[in-house]
Amino acid sequence: MEARPPSPRPRFWIALQPSIVRVYKVAGLVALTAILVGLIGFLTVNVFYFFDHSWVRPVVLAPTHQKVVEASTQLADAKLRSSQLDTEKVEIDGQLAEIERLVIVNDRFITDLGVTADKPSSPELWLVHRELAKAKLEKDNAIGRRAPLTQRLEGIKLRKVEQDALVQRLEQSPYLRAVNQKIVLAFVPYQNLRNVKLGTRLYGCAWGLVACSNVGKVTTVLDGEVQDVHPHDESIQRGVMVEIDVSTSAAGETVLFAGGKPLWLF
Repeated sequence: MEARPPSPRPRFWIALQPSIVRVYKVAGLVALTAILVGLIGFLTVNVFYFFDHSWVRPVVLAPTHQKVVEASTQLADAKLRSSQLDTEKVEIDGQLAEIERLVIVNDRFITDLGVTADKPSSPELWLVHRELAKAKLEKDNAIGRRAPLTQRLEGIKLRKVEQDALVQRLEQSPYLRAVNQKIVLAFVPYQNLRNVKLGTRLYGCAWGLVACSNVGKVTTVLDGEVQDVHPHDESIQRGVMVEIDVSTSAAGETVLFAGGKPLWLF
């Protein structure tokens, strides 16, 4: 029998094996590098947020935002109370004016009558004496009501001043301005507040903590405590809100950084 020539297939695989081994090595190296980079990034982010005190969380206010609705309700209640105080003041002013008229009329009646006899001797004089006593009693009662009404009026005036001041403060709230225009605030936890002041620059990052640039600044620090979540570990934080002036894209970011880039050079 005639011998068959050796197949070229084994030679092909023998020649290809070194290339396959190199590909496996490169793939393994790439995978290990990716794992190492991911691990380093994970550790870097965790260590950074453990020590960092510059992060703030932007919040875009809309007319339906809970804080905007609450502020609108508070302003309406404050204006209603101010109107009620105005009504009470008008009512008391009217009562005091009525008392003054009553005192003047009774004084004139007592003076014009000119009868001061303690023991009237006729029925007519008894009637006159009775009317005189009645006029004096009405006058004394009116004078007695004047003092508490005057004191009440002064109290209403003080409350009215306080209520008007409250209305003015509420009207200046950025939450109310958000009814007609977009307002961007930022949550600042208490531990970061020392790094956030009027005019402090804010930085946003394109990739986590790198590729950062200046996106705006802090314009107003608001009164009142609020709560929000940490941008990294989702823990509940206590702090305050600040009004910020930032670009449209930065307003939608999860986190911004106050005072400088989080990793300085990046």
